[in-house]
Amino acid sequence: MNLEWYIARRLLKGDGTKSVSVPIVKIAIVGIALGLCVMLLSLFIITGFKYEITEKLSGFTAHLSVVPFVPGSTSEGGVVRESESLVKGLKEVEGVKNVYGYIEKPAIFKSKEEIHGVVLKGVDVGYDVVFFRENLKEGEMPDFETERASNEILISASVADMLEIGVGGKVTAHFVQDPPRARVFTVAGIYDTGFKEYDDVMVLVDERHLAKLNDWGPGEVSGIAIELEDVERLNEVVEEVENVVYDASGNYEVQTLADVAPQIFDWLALLNMNVWVILILIVTVAGFNMVSGLLILILDKTTLIGILKALGYKNVSLRKLFLYISAGLIIKGMLWGNVLAFVLAGIQAIFRVIHLDPVTYYMDTVPINFSLGYVILLNVGVMVITVLMLIVPTMLISKISPVKAIKFE
Repeated sequence: MNLEWYIARRLLKGDGTKSVSVPIVKIAIVGIALGLCVMLLSLFIITGFKYEITEKLSGFTAHLSVVPFVPGSTSEGGVVRESESLVKGLKEVEGVKNVYGYIEKPAIFKSKEEIHGVVLKGVDVGYDVVFFRENLKEGEMPDFETERASNEILISASVADMLEIGVGGKVTAHFVQDPPRARVFTVAGIYDTGFKEYDDVMVLVDERHLAKLNDWGPGEVSGIAIELEDVERLNEVVEEVENVVYDASGNYEVQTLADVAPQIFDWLALLNMNVWVILILIVTVAGFNMVSGLLILILDKTTLIGILKALGYKNVSLRKLFLYISAGLIIKGMLWGNVLAFVLAGIQAIFRVIHLDPVTYYMDTVPINFSLGYVILLNVGVMVITVLMLIVPTMLISKISPVKAIKFE
């Protein structure tokens, strides 16, 4: 049996109510619990922001897009031809879930009272409407399976408020082109994602209308959207997708979510830096709390150290003994920290207690994402770093004389 571990367990279970070190050690445990709780909550929130924003962005623009390579152009600056070989090659890339073509075209909506600029996104039956259906507030999804081009559209709640129209209302879309054209659409449904930057402009419409307005033939689109099974593998998949695109005949490029909305991902990167600062500061504070607690514990157990040394116990074994004790106390504090963090995060995830301004944060409540992989890494990292910080203070044990220690009270 490991004697150091046996003694450490007895000391950790023993009655220490009369010990001088008990209050200091308890404070150190509380400090570790609160520190880990704050770190976990920061992790849950930041990964929540990343997950929610990535999901919303991919719902509007897809994870990857094949678009014409026309420097400085808008979505109407070129045409992508959906050749069978290109679409087949993209679908065969490992990790790709769905591939579909789309057409984007700016327009000016005019109702009876108001006008508003929007971007029409034309899609066909191959488009996965799960994202918009999950955020549907009124009405129903437009039917794009009709024999002729459907006049139904899906608009956001903010656009509906600006135009003062509801489900079933008529709206005229004016297209700035030569010659100018107009189309009358019927509002089939109203969605609300809380992503104001896109909600204010994005309208879902039948692709066939926009193809006719652009005088495009079958298979000609603004871009080809590629949805992935796992967005975490985006950097791996994009290389294979680029190889397929470069082999195709056409002057195309591949855009990622970060290319479409760089300002949003720059903001997320800034949040990441803030989290790293928080983690470093809290781990440092928690480590010094345990260092002070360990020093008090060593001083409190000076007599025990002297007795064990008199019995032939080596300094290395004594240092290992107090590291075991410290590790036990750290684990106790970390357990309480994990419990507290998961309880608080669970309350926010279920009841949405803390709200946000969607104009600034792109969502109306603080997001929570329970990423167990990051939780395990954080716990292991805190445990390792804190224990390593305690190695130096245990060197104090080698300075204690057995004779003086036994007489010490």
